Amino acid sequence: MKVGGKAKYVVFPKNEKEVEKILQICAENKLKSFVLGNGSNVLFDDKGFCGVIVCLKKMDKIQFLKNNVVKVSAGVNLFALNVALCERGLSGLEFCYGIPATIGGFVVMNGGCFGNEICQFVQSVRVLQDGIFKTLKKSECDFSYRHSKLQNCVVLSVKLKLKSEKSEKIAQNMASFLKLKRENQPCEFASLGSVFKAKKTNPEIYPAKLIDKMGLKGVKIGKAEVSKKHAGFIINRGGATSKDVLELVKFLEEKLRSVGVAPEREIIVLQEDGNE
Repeated sequence: MKVGGKAKYVVFPKNEKEVEKILQICAENKLKSFVLGNGSNVLFDDKGFCGVIVCLKKMDKIQFLKNNVVKVSAGVNLFALNVALCERGLSGLEFCYGIPATIGGFVVMNGGCFGNEICQFVQSVRVLQDGIFKTLKKSECDFSYRHSKLQNCVVLSVKLKLKSEKSEKIAQNMASFLKLKRENQPCEFASLGSVFKAKKTNPEIYPAKLIDKMGLKGVKIGKAEVSKKHAGFIINRGGATSKDVLELVKFLEEKLRSVGVAPEREIIVLQEDGNE
């Protein structure tokens, strides 16, 4: 989003033992910590974060196992993962090509788009929970729409079960999904992706469609703006503050409640004194 202040400390562990040690040090010294992938859907406070950001981006190994199974470290970004899978002729994740996230964060929130979710391909997840290393089967992760019980763990790696396909076909799929994103989403601006979750009622309710219907595209607070291209996105027009973005989020929440919809955020708001 390109807003927010500085963290007091940022550390980049390279393996799971370093993650364990860092979190032990944080606990022993009563330091707040927040585990971060690429920060794609995290809104940081303008005041910064008075604690330790544990960024997993250097945990970036991809291991190709038997039977089209791939073990991916949490910090691998989805661009790099898709390119590697394409080269190996492994298909399934093309839908997420173009999302600026790491696989760890994507699995935690059960990210998805165009009718696909990452949980469709998860076989197991390696986590650190309450100081204990565990390997959870897919069935133990409680995946549902934009949710998993992994939100209470640190995801270290994930095993994905994919299918064989010609690299040329995979590349075509990747290009097709990327084209769809660029045509329908404000990729040219910094954003947090979809601000609100869809409501999985019958019929489904899409907050972006309601925001559009209320004529709120283009509404601004400071330099934060509801995208004119896709009403589900708030963009940084250049020079926006975290306060601008959060006030605009709250404004949209009030508008949605006024038409009987209780909005649920897809984004994470990390306040200086902890999560909102």
